[in-house]
Amino acid sequence: MAYRTLEDFFGDIVGKARRGQGISESELAQRVGLSVRQIGQIESYELTPDDQAICRLADALHLDGKKLVEVARGWVPAQGNAAFEDENMRVDRLILDAGMTVNCYVLKCKVSGKGAVIDPGGQAQLILDAIADIQVTHILLTHGHGDHVGALEAVADTTQAQVCGCERDFALMAGRSRRVTERVDEGWQTAIGELGIDTVSLPGHTGGGIGYYTSPVFFSGDALFAGSLGGARGDAYRGQIQAVRAKVLSLPGETTIFPGHGPITSVVQELAHNPYFV
Repeated sequence: MAYRTLEDFFGDIVGKARRGQGISESELAQRVGLSVRQIGQIESYELTPDDQAICRLADALHLDGKKLVEVARGWVPAQGNAAFEDENMRVDRLILDAGMTVNCYVLKCKVSGKGAVIDPGGQAQLILDAIADIQVTHILLTHGHGDHVGALEAVADTTQAQVCGCERDFALMAGRSRRVTERVDEGWQTAIGELGIDTVSLPGHTGGGIGYYTSPVFFSGDALFAGSLGGARGDAYRGQIQAVRAKVLSLPGETTIFPGHGPITSVVQELAHNPYFV
């Protein structure tokens, strides 16, 4: 299975930015010279206006107009479905059905044969088949939403791996939180075989959002998608943008970003094309 589009369409980006900043449909319509009905049509994928109107929307929503036009006209990242492999590691993506389409990743240290599962969201047997030849030592959770932890028990029971997640998301995980053996937060570190893993806190979409970095790859969860972000509101929305800008988009441009949903991307591509970063 492969992605042919972004996770978020033009209308999703407009809606997330509007709701994130607490702007009503009527207020946005007044600011940009469209009707309330047209704003609703945009957010429900029924209308894509001309470039001038898109740029007015971007200005009103504090988005980058040129980038928003590119997304509206069909931009997708290069190599959005490519597996990653270098001399030290391999990353494979599993596109799972967890009530919605979601990404799970298998990170393998080629030197040691050890590995990690990132976000076992569902379809446990599919995940277990993918790790049959790997000694999985860690399960890394980017956040606690059900579509990212749905197969946690089954994968943890089979692998006996350490389960790593942020305590601030335990309430979202319900009973699954008791399976967490390592509580992670900003600055937490571990190793997957010979691969060092660094952790950053990316709150916003959830309070306990976590990103995992082992050069040259970054697992962003729902804090950052190709061309978009996971939804958040108010201070959480603003804080998420600030955290991603400071902690993710400051990484080397060639860093490959593996998001929780949608195609694979990179730092350089997000700097050039993600409308949330002006």
